[in-house]
Parts: sequence; C-alpha cells; structure tokens
Amino acid sequence: MRNKDERKILLDYNKISNEIIICNSGLKIENHRLEKIFDMFYSNRPNGRGIGLYLSKQSLNENNLDIYATNKKEYNQLNGACFVIKSLN
Repeated sequence: MRNKDERKILLDYNKISNEIIICNSGLKIENHRLEKIFDMFYSNRPNGRGIGLYLSKQSLNENNLDIYATNKKEYNQLNGACFVIKSLN
C-alpha cells in the first residue's frame, strides 16, 4: 500500500460461509496472478523473496485452513488486495 495516500485495511467475518476476509486499499492483485502468488519464490515486488504467502498458506493448511486471493466484489470491498481464509472441510 506504499503507493496510496489513503490506506485502509478491512478485516471481516462471514458467518454464513464461515470465512475470514482480509482486504486493503492498495493495488489489486491481477487476475492472472491470483493463484501464482502462493507459489514458492513467486513475487511481483522488486526485491521480493516470494516466500511469505507460500509459508502462510502452508501453515494454514497444516491447521485445516486454506487461504486464497480474490477480486470478487462481494469480498473485495476496498478494491485492492483481498484474501479469504476458510476451513478445508
């Protein structure tokens, strides 16, 4: 969110789907990168190592949870990066 003057972060919980939603007002993740960003060593950032989201997903998976990125408007209320955490069951 370094490129934005007004920085917002939204943490939400959907009781119906039992999902945690994490959004920010930074740059939106391009659709073709939504799945790739969780790959080991994948980064679109200068000097990025590409391990943070990979390790986050692995750690959540070990605890029977999953994380994915989305641009769907029903989740992405701030029109920036948006992640959803849900149960693997």
